[in-house]
Parts: sequence; structure tokens; C-alpha cells
Amino acid sequence: MPKYKVIFGSRVDNMLLRHVEFLARVSVPAAKQFRDEFKKVIREIEENPYQFPYEIDINLPADTYHKALFAKRYKALFLIEDKTVYLDAVVDCRQDNSF
Repeated sequence: MPKYKVIFGSRVDNMLLRHVEFLARVSVPAAKQFRDEFKKVIREIEENPYQFPYEIDINLPADTYHKALFAKRYKALFLIEDKTVYLDAVVDCRQDNSF
């Protein structure tokens, strides 16, 4: 049983869908790898979200958001409150993401 509950922000589903659709157009195996690695990182967050470092970004409040890197170029941004993790974004690190 997970130690932390992960709640997806309202925009995360659309972000995931855009990433998978893009990858599937380029390479179906890459889309499957993205899916598998995303599932793995969510399981890791459920077990211990504090293992991931803080995101350092001048557009985000200091020492608030953590980042989990996966699938070579993607990151999940989340914050932790008690036993709940709020996943607010999944972004492609190669793009300018003013979300």
C-alpha cells in the first residue's frame, strides 16, 4: 500500500495526453517507454516523494516544488503536503513551459 496519495492537477491529464500523442507519432515504442517510466516514477513518489530534489526555477516559489525526471527528457513537478502529493505538471524539458 502506498505511503503517500498522489493527486493529479486538472491540467496533468492533458499534458500527458499531448506528450504520448507526440511520441506515438514519432515512435510507438517511445510512447510505451514514456508510459512505463511515468508509472514507475508515480510509484516511487507514492513511496517516498522526498527522495526527489527541489525544482530550482525563478518562476516557482523556492523550496516548494519537487521534480522527478523520467524518460530521458521529461519531468514531473509536484508539491508535498502531509501524506498527499499534488502533481501539478508533466513537462518536456526541451521546451519553454510557462504553465
